[in-house]
Amino acid sequence: MELQKHYDEITTAGAQVLAVSTDDLSGAESIIRIGRIKFPVLYTSKQNEIPISYNVFNLHGDGLASASVFIIDKNGNIAYSDIGDGPYHQVSGKTILSELVKIPS
Repeated sequence: MELQKHYDEITTAGAQVLAVSTDDLSGAESIIRIGRIKFPVLYTSKQNEIPISYNVFNLHGDGLASASVFIIDKNGNIAYSDIGDGPYHQVSGKTILSELVKIPS
């Protein structure tokens, strides 16, 4: 998982990483175990309010949230987003790091 591979660099850049899973708790736990994830993985237990509020729910007619990345600045604004084109979409750690540098501190 890209976020995990670059987790230390991302946190050194002053950012926090959170993942939101729309799977049930066992699915979120599986993500953590298989990916050896250090950062928090939240889950919505099939509640879709979070992906709906970020406009990433059911974009492909599959009833799922798209795999997406959002960088939220210190004022709570979306400074960067990458909306996934499928369930296995990943943004490179290098892209995330380059976007973090662009955000005023």
